Amino acid sequence: METRLCLEYEPHPVKRGYTDHILWVDLTAGRIADRTLPPEFKEKYVGGRGYALKLIWDETTARTRYDSPENLLVMAGGPLCNEPRFPGTGKFIVGTISPLTDTFVDSNIGGHFAPLLKQCGFDALVLTGLADREVILCVDGDRGVIEILEAPAFNPEEDWGALTYGEALLRWYNGGEPDENVAAVVNGEGSLHARFGIINSLFYDPRRKRIRSKQAGRGGTGTVMRTKGVRAVIVRSTLAKVNANRPADEQGVKEAGALLKKV
Repeated sequence: METRLCLEYEPHPVKRGYTDHILWVDLTAGRIADRTLPPEFKEKYVGGRGYALKLIWDETTARTRYDSPENLLVMAGGPLCNEPRFPGTGKFIVGTISPLTDTFVDSNIGGHFAPLLKQCGFDALVLTGLADREVILCVDGDRGVIEILEAPAFNPEEDWGALTYGEALLRWYNGGEPDENVAAVVNGEGSLHARFGIINSLFYDPRRKRIRSKQAGRGGTGTVMRTKGVRAVIVRSTLAKVNANRPADEQGVKEAGALLKKV
């Protein structure tokens, strides 16, 4: 796959569940930016939904539609994302202007994507603009590299859908074998022809020894992603289980997580 853009960076450490940085990708301009958020941002706009809503509110107008270049597609986890002592902390929010309602929508999705993105140094990923051809975004925290690559063509004789396409990308990116430290979000061919296209979150489950998937099924988020010309986003980090979230109160988080699991 041809590399269209490459940026070297230093992953930001997670402190108290946040890095205070977002990855901003302008597909029209062909620019990748590492943006710093002020400390008060996370206090006012808590969690993935808060981040998505605020970022989209600031960058769009009443005239913005799902296929407008200025429409944002935001993927963001909250402060408990990647906190192993709590259940369900692989969840994250995908937010955008919906093709179905022409207003803000968010959809909840699981998997390893958001925890790995956080350990790559980012609380959120923002996609804006429209690519002139289909691309893949790769965020590699281990190498300290962010790349935009030309997407491989969809082969209807070999690729049964978004899941097989995504599985092939995961294997390719990891040298042939899937790994729990690599995850991806992808969309399928249906997103080209319907306004309710979904986003698939793919990850390797080492206990079941297979690639699994979760879906963001509300509001046409996959349609927006495909309209922007992004077939997939791949993330890699081997730090998800090592560093976790570095909470201010380790014991308090441990006790609260144990109580929640009993409910």
